Amino acid sequence: MAPQPIALTVYFDFLCPFVNRLSLWFDQVEKQRGGLSVTWKYFSLEQINAPDEDWCLWEQPEDYTSLIGGSPEYRGLFAFWGAEAARQQSTTAFEQFRRALLHARHSEELDFGLRVNVRGIAAQVGLDMTRFDTDFTDRRLLDVIRRDFEEARNQYKVFGVPTICDDADNAMYLKLTQVPPANDAVPFFDELHRSFTNRPWLAEIKRPGP
Repeated sequence: MAPQPIALTVYFDFLCPFVNRLSLWFDQVEKQRGGLSVTWKYFSLEQINAPDEDWCLWEQPEDYTSLIGGSPEYRGLFAFWGAEAARQQSTTAFEQFRRALLHARHSEELDFGLRVNVRGIAAQVGLDMTRFDTDFTDRRLLDVIRRDFEEARNQYKVFGVPTICDDADNAMYLKLTQVPPANDAVPFFDELHRSFTNRPWLAEIKRPGP
């Protein structure tokens, strides 16, 4: 029997190592279980931590100073911009770019505060670079950062990433210290999904340690 299809929305930021672990875990679940559909939406950590309520990531110039540590390596604008440029080509292109950029950031410590480094990932996964270069300079694409951020805050009260949403009433912020082992990837997923969709009275579970 085929597993019950599950469609989730995940709000994410390329800067976050917990997002990278979640992505690798979900890849395991899809490979072993099947039936998992994930829509990835942007949620900027720079934006949610901005001390000035009038500061908007999607309005910043390319050489802006990051609000996280004040270092170019923490600027998330080019990562989101590149991902949206990849999405203009196809969903498959977006997924290839998303996975490759997460890997480059969290396994190879790629500085994606530099436009050239983000462009390199697009070339690495075989995107149409002529089209990518055009879209990667089109600031109209940045409005999706605003749209996703406002949706996350208004509909789900998102405060951090990754936040997993099943529907308007069920959203969960999840932190993994490691990618779940392969033999527990699907059991853990199924148990967790049942808990946060079938138990609306379950508000929070948190270990007392770090």
